[in-house]
Amino acid sequence: MVVMDPRPAPPRLLTYIFFRTSGCRYDRSGECTMCNYGTAERQSSDQIIANVRSALAQHDDYDALGITPLGNMFDTMEVPAAARCAIIDLASEREGTIFSCESRPETLTASAINDTIARLRGKRFYLNLGLEAAHPWVQANCVGKSLEATAFDGATALLRSVGARPVANVLLGAPFLNQREAIDSAVGSVKWALSHGSHLCVLFPANVKGWTLIEWLSDRDMFTMPSLWSLVDVLVRLGPDLAASVVLSWYAMAPGESRRRFRQSDPLRASPTTCLACETKVTAGLDRFNQDGDFAMVTELSRTNCGCREQWANGLRQADPRPLITRVTDAYDVIGTELLGATRWAVHRPRALAQLQQGYDGHVHPS
Repeated sequence: MVVMDPRPAPPRLLTYIFFRTSGCRYDRSGECTMCNYGTAERQSSDQIIANVRSALAQHDDYDALGITPLGNMFDTMEVPAAARCAIIDLASEREGTIFSCESRPETLTASAINDTIARLRGKRFYLNLGLEAAHPWVQANCVGKSLEATAFDGATALLRSVGARPVANVLLGAPFLNQREAIDSAVGSVKWALSHGSHLCVLFPANVKGWTLIEWLSDRDMFTMPSLWSLVDVLVRLGPDLAASVVLSWYAMAPGESRRRFRQSDPLRASPTTCLACETKVTAGLDRFNQDGDFAMVTELSRTNCGCREQWANGLRQADPRPLITRVTDAYDVIGTELLGATRWAVHRPRALAQLQQGYDGHVHPS
């Protein structure tokens, strides 16, 4: 169950079908430090359609239905137009009033969106857009995403113009940010996205997934996964009015012991948590907020007395005092030397550091 509209809104039973494609071409080109969606098996349009049809046959009716690749629904290099159209036609034939999918903002075209609206025959259309961080410098140099400054605004405007609902994905815990900066980035990005046309924001803390730069950094103690207390703090700082338009995701994979085992699985190496003494309480409280928007539960969680919460608070107070650009430069030196080798990194380093200077203002969200 998940809320799909600003609260107060009833939770919907959202069924999501992820189908295999050749993978996200942006990930394959080296983008997105947290993502591992670039490698998969090449699929023909007929194979994609057959797989989705088979998945849909598992149930007779749906409340809200999401069908998407792990990458980008509207990237024709990943999902051929014929496959996309057939999938949307299949969705339009099912019961329910909502259809959802995901795609990067720059993959959208007016013709494809208009065609989708027509094929859905009156169903409400939600499209998750990967924003991650609203500050272009953080987005490019910490998240590792090459999103043009105007692409997100253009995508939300296009979707709004045809009655679709744009949903912004926001990341908590981009690499190289300290804990306080990660919280600042998430709070500022949610505010920015909601003020720039987003219907909702999906806030998700960084997980450590296999075959990602985050995993590589984590193995070298160069990445600290955000605590669930940081997630609570983001909601507290947003306040009840803005938090009413926030949905949480990827913050709890499974309860209790099964969740701890799941964190050790492949390809998900680790996910945010608290200590074992309060983990159940915190995840249950976040679940409750996510379903019914009970902000009193967020307030209650923020007043929890636990040793792990005090340790988290101390970490905020003892953040690395070096400027962000210095920390990123030092991290790039390690990455470049180890992955490229000292000789090649020496060649590429001046250009990389020059790029770090572009747009840097010391902030982690638009001022």
